[in-house]
Amino acid sequence: MAFALAGVVAAGNALAADPEAPKSDTPSSDSKLPARRYELAGFPILAGNSDIGLQFGGVATYTKFYDGAFPYFWNIDLLLSASVKDDTEGFRMIQQSHVLRLDMPGLFGGAMRLDTRGSFQRTINEGYYGIGNATSATLLPGQSTVGQSFQYTQLEGRVRSIARVKTGTPFDLALGANLRVEAPNVYPGSKLDEDLSVTDTPGHAVLAGGQTTLLAGLAVGVMVDTRDSEFVTRRGIFYQIGVGATAGSAEGVGYGEASAVLAHYAPLGDTFIFANRIIGSTELGRVPFYDLQAGGVFEPQHLFGGETGVRGVPNGRYAGKIKVLANTELRATPFPRFVLLGQRLRIGTSVFFDAGRVWSDYSVLGPADGNTLGLKYGVGGGVFLQWGEAAIFRIEVAYSPDAVAENPDLPIGIYVADGLMF
Repeated sequence: MAFALAGVVAAGNALAADPEAPKSDTPSSDSKLPARRYELAGFPILAGNSDIGLQFGGVATYTKFYDGAFPYFWNIDLLLSASVKDDTEGFRMIQQSHVLRLDMPGLFGGAMRLDTRGSFQRTINEGYYGIGNATSATLLPGQSTVGQSFQYTQLEGRVRSIARVKTGTPFDLALGANLRVEAPNVYPGSKLDEDLSVTDTPGHAVLAGGQTTLLAGLAVGVMVDTRDSEFVTRRGIFYQIGVGATAGSAEGVGYGEASAVLAHYAPLGDTFIFANRIIGSTELGRVPFYDLQAGGVFEPQHLFGGETGVRGVPNGRYAGKIKVLANTELRATPFPRFVLLGQRLRIGTSVFFDAGRVWSDYSVLGPADGNTLGLKYGVGGGVFLQWGEAAIFRIEVAYSPDAVAENPDLPIGIYVADGLMF
């Protein structure tokens, strides 16, 4: 388990003080904001554990609002994070996570929205427990901790872009492109090392993903968006439905995916918000193991573990060609906005329940998936800070029975992330 401690620093300024507040994504009627302004906010990160050492860095967001452009004129997000450790190999950098994102909703007079992101990840303790819904996390004889038995080093560079072509209705045409390099490092004697060594009759590896691979993917579909706000949504829906194809440069990797990400929001009085998201993903073809852990053709996310899927479950704990999960949250904004050092802030809370299941292939029942319902779940809560309008940072704590295998004394996950989960 990684723990995190953080503080907040931010700055902001208003330009061209227009007496009218923006017509959209305005948080409340208690203050009128300039229709033309910039917002800058940052969130330092301090974290670590015995595996990665001391992690440090920060996330920042810079947003331009202009004459009621929905949800903003443009937005830039930047995350820089690294960890260092002094061990038997000396003082060295262990992990890195860097992300730069540019979102421009108003291209071509508002006819297109382009969301582009570049990222680099190096994670020495990325999880892999096998394929299927019934994978085991039983420690080997003599082991007291998971160690590297269910881990590998992830090394990934990625550029992805999503274009939404407006139709003048809630339905947008969505086009996606994804280019990345995956170069995993497999620990000898690990579960991944064992699975990659299994070959078929011609001598080819049954499980793909062990070699360095260049992957290119394209996706097409529709997005249905009736949200009243993209920051703290109170009502509406956001559906992302599409199909995609990915081809790799090694091991004969090539597969298709169909996915649906369906989010729903409804106010419960003035304070509470019901939020629900359902995800379904089906992959067909030769899929590398790391993509068997993820789902979504436009914005692929780890689904069974981490802050983007079933929270509390260790990252990479379950994988398969079919994945279904649901996230349900009860959010609250019980406190009025307040001003601190010239900045507008709002604190919110959430409680959540996440649950889902995977299937290793297209059989309803099988030895890799078990013959029971086998739902995997996590439950927890958190707080979030909305700084201005576009900058939101959250801290969440989740419990899952699956976390016992990784942290028997403290079976929880702690997540620090930017933005609400969905």
